[in-house]
Amino acid sequence: MQAEKLLAVRRKGYVLVGVLLILLAVTGVAHSLLVMTRSEFFASRARWDRLTRRLAAEMGLKVASRTLTGTDSLSWGEWVPSGSAAVPPRARYETRVVRLSREVFLILAEGSLETEPGRDRQVGIFWAMDPVARYADAWAILESGRPAQMDAGGAVDPTRLRDTPAPWPETSCSRFSPDLDTLFHSGLPRQGELHEDPRAGIRETMGSGGREPLLPSLGLLGHDALIKGSDLHVSGSVSPGPVQRLGRCATSSPSNWGAPLDAAHPCAEYKPVVTSEGSLVVNGGRGQGILLITGDATFRSAAHFYGLVLVAGDLEMTGESVIEGLVRVRGSVFLGARSRIVGSACAAMSALDAAERLRELVPIPQSAWPDTH
Repeated sequence: MQAEKLLAVRRKGYVLVGVLLILLAVTGVAHSLLVMTRSEFFASRARWDRLTRRLAAEMGLKVASRTLTGTDSLSWGEWVPSGSAAVPPRARYETRVVRLSREVFLILAEGSLETEPGRDRQVGIFWAMDPVARYADAWAILESGRPAQMDAGGAVDPTRLRDTPAPWPETSCSRFSPDLDTLFHSGLPRQGELHEDPRAGIRETMGSGGREPLLPSLGLLGHDALIKGSDLHVSGSVSPGPVQRLGRCATSSPSNWGAPLDAAHPCAEYKPVVTSEGSLVVNGGRGQGILLITGDATFRSAAHFYGLVLVAGDLEMTGESVIEGLVRVRGSVFLGARSRIVGSACAAMSALDAAERLRELVPIPQSAWPDTH
């Protein structure tokens, strides 16, 4: 009897030890799971923090590229703070910009958390159209795909290249002069002096647009980007002239291309980017700005335009028509009697300077970045 009791006690002891071992094992597993969960929590939080910082930096880069203004005043090689903002709930970004050349800018964006150390950096290289650089890149007054034809009295006039167009104020383009003087001797291209020869300032290197007529490009701004940056769209035949309503310039009128001959007019400083998707006839009138024509262009009846003209097709000028500025034509050029293209760096650069939508930053793909390794 006593032996049976002793055996029962032993069995209970074995069971108790087994239960304790099982509890110990369960506790070990639970502790391991807790450690794993805690480690995964901190790892996930670290990944989330890195992602938050990266997204904040990317947001800063995108905002800076869309809102950056005043690029003309930036000095080469000098980092300038360009913005900062909080990104709810607990992130923020800071951006800086440095000018690498007249038209190339590098933007650095850093994302951070308010309560955690560490920063994530995002870098972008952008291109922005600069009037002086565009003039320096292709200084020819007339650039065409085929030789220009001229009747007696038709001419490309290079003698007023650095002059301010009459009757513009002499200060109209004074801010460009220092930059031009650093690029060109006395403001003229180094390739040689322009003179009275009627073909001076002509360059016949403009390639064709292929099957589809394409506008001559402006740096990284190709056909589609130029049209996207237009202020006005016209077609058929237009006789441009300034339009005002209630003492203000009516910028929505398709025929209002500014008032180049009246400094007191409300539209005197209005220099729109005008696009004709197809051929266009400029039938007299006055205008200024940038003219984009995806077909053929005809100027007649003493039409007078100041600025930059880009033509995907052919250009014909008759009836004492005048363009003061620079002209780029994919096709052929015909200048009738007493029709002229008067070279004017001032008219072209002031038109480029006024084209705010064409001066927005354009991202340069990373595949085009220089290899520094």
